[in-house]
Amino acid sequence: MSFELHVWGPALGRDSIDAECLAAIAAFRRIFPPSIGLWLQATIPLSAQIVSFKGSLLIVSAFPRLIIIIIITDTLPALFHSGSWTSGYTNIISYLEWNATSCAERLSDNDLTPQQDADLLAYSSYLSTRGSGLIALSLYASPNAWVELTRPAYSALLPFPLTWTIPTTIRAAAIEKAESLGMGYIAAEAEADEAAAQGTAETTSTGFLRLREQLGPRKSMQPEQAAAIRFQQLADDFFTTLDELRGTEKYLLRTSTPSSLDFLAYGYLELMQVQTPFPILARSLVANGRPCAQFLQAMRAQSQDYVLPWKEPAPRRLPRTMLAFADGAIESIAGAGESWRRWRRGGIEKEEGRQAQSLTPALVSVGSVVVGLAAAGAALILRGIPSFGAATHRFEAPKEEKGLHRFGEIGAMLDVLPIFDQPPTPSSSI
Repeated sequence: MSFELHVWGPALGRDSIDAECLAAIAAFRRIFPPSIGLWLQATIPLSAQIVSFKGSLLIVSAFPRLIIIIIITDTLPALFHSGSWTSGYTNIISYLEWNATSCAERLSDNDLTPQQDADLLAYSSYLSTRGSGLIALSLYASPNAWVELTRPAYSALLPFPLTWTIPTTIRAAAIEKAESLGMGYIAAEAEADEAAAQGTAETTSTGFLRLREQLGPRKSMQPEQAAAIRFQQLADDFFTTLDELRGTEKYLLRTSTPSSLDFLAYGYLELMQVQTPFPILARSLVANGRPCAQFLQAMRAQSQDYVLPWKEPAPRRLPRTMLAFADGAIESIAGAGESWRRWRRGGIEKEEGRQAQSLTPALVSVGSVVVGLAAAGAALILRGIPSFGAATHRFEAPKEEKGLHRFGEIGAMLDVLPIFDQPPTPSSSI
């Protein structure tokens, strides 16, 4: 019995850059003893077989029906077992409860009361909405954290040229989550300030440079600093909710053994403790000896029982990489991206296997067109650029000269002498 868990790769000092992937890794350490065959892949399978790269978002396999879930939802972690794929942390736990009963018994999910079952569903949803929104604010919407931490982390995980398309798509989705908390304006303000700073200098009517407006205390602050009070309030409410659920017990549902909810909370809390340029979330987590911080330390110690075996990434295949790049590039086109996304989903979600398999030829064709147009545009630009060191020529239309200027440089010199000033024409009196 062998299980393959596909997750986002290690980043930011954690086992993964994604909260649900962290939860799945920690849960698998609890569920599977070292004797069970388990493979962990921080990879992106881009071929018709289980072939992987370091870091992943799009999983394509020889099982076309499984492509549907993973391409449409872009969901990791994903579990491969017995020729089938299961994506998403909650779905993976449910799958193991049915197909690996002896291992899944190490979780308390099967021994919960009806009230605990209801709490498990409710708080799992709470973590996936409010928790992911806070992480989106801290690591993605925050311009400083995105530039200094998150974007470089994705660049290290993804193969070129997917570093141009996938991170921006992920950030756009994260900003939408931040907007659900009423704080998506953090990224918008940063982009507006950057555009204003890069604009051309303005001049007054007399030709002097216009001085920049003197910024007040609020306008001179970074977007994260201006939103700190609201961010702090959201973080405190989130941690207080988890503390009240756990009470004085060891685990969130007050059970003797951890449940899937405990590992899911662990995944989110791990990313919340990342030290960003403005670590509002991390400071709120450890403030005043908060019980959530103690819970995180206990789960972290429990999740390091043994090291899971990792598979080495396979050699990269350029056609599949360009296929994923073309898909992301088309989605980023204003006006056409949404239509392309709807067409792609409509082509995959059909019940017939032929419709699902027809996606690859279409993507290859579109990708070839995109690459061809890019190559043609680059060739035209290069042809218009003069070779390095070549002399440049500038041609100007001749101006109409008046007075003595018509006689060249001598005329220009004589024109400035007062003796050549034209006498005023006398006005005739009536």
